Amino acid sequence: MNDERIVCIIAAAGRGIRFGREMPKSFYPVEGRTLLVRSIEALGAWGGISRYIVVVPAGWEAKARERLEDELPGLDCTVLPGGETRQESVSIGLTEVGDADLIIVHDACRPVVSVSLIARVVDAARAHGAAVPVLEATDTLGRLRDDVLEGIVPRERVVEIQTPQAFTNEVLRAAFETVDETIRSATDESSLVLAAGHSVRVVEGERWNIKVTVKEDLEIVASLLVGKRLDLPVCE
Repeated sequence: MNDERIVCIIAAAGRGIRFGREMPKSFYPVEGRTLLVRSIEALGAWGGISRYIVVVPAGWEAKARERLEDELPGLDCTVLPGGETRQESVSIGLTEVGDADLIIVHDACRPVVSVSLIARVVDAARAHGAAVPVLEATDTLGRLRDDVLEGIVPRERVVEIQTPQAFTNEVLRAAFETVDETIRSATDESSLVLAAGHSVRVVEGERWNIKVTVKEDLEIVASLLVGKRLDLPVCE
């Protein structure tokens, strides 16, 4: 649809406590450009997004605008202060999407998302109302009680959920109107949509679409971005 309007909410309000510093995680540079800028560049390569709503920690709005104006001039973008939780921040972003047909929500700290993955998610959301990329779990999964392994979680039918996630405007708004404990504790939008009673379509995710969580992840992202091979030890 040529007149389709797609707005992307960039979740960039996390403080990155595990980084051990005060600077928000999305402001860290990788190969000279911040994670925030690189993530928007990757999304923009797809070519179908009309506008970006960037939600950053309160007090960092001016810095975010400065970065985006300098490195992505002409970008149709609104920068907003986020809330205490991810879902509070996304809810704030949702107030600015207007009459968008589809809404994409993406983590600012996933800068290696591909055009093909974005297209798969959006196509599925158009057809089903809600879609997320997933990866099958490959590691053995355990359940803990304090510092003791309590049991093993069968990994059959268990998946890792990534972003970007895409929804019709109607579906995502309805999910956020479910104001209960779910909205406060949810770690992504698909859980809210499920809690609101709407099904979520899954598409194949990508192993290299990693989320930067700890500082070591920056080295992995840098290697992926510049096309270098990871320096892995040789197995005997």
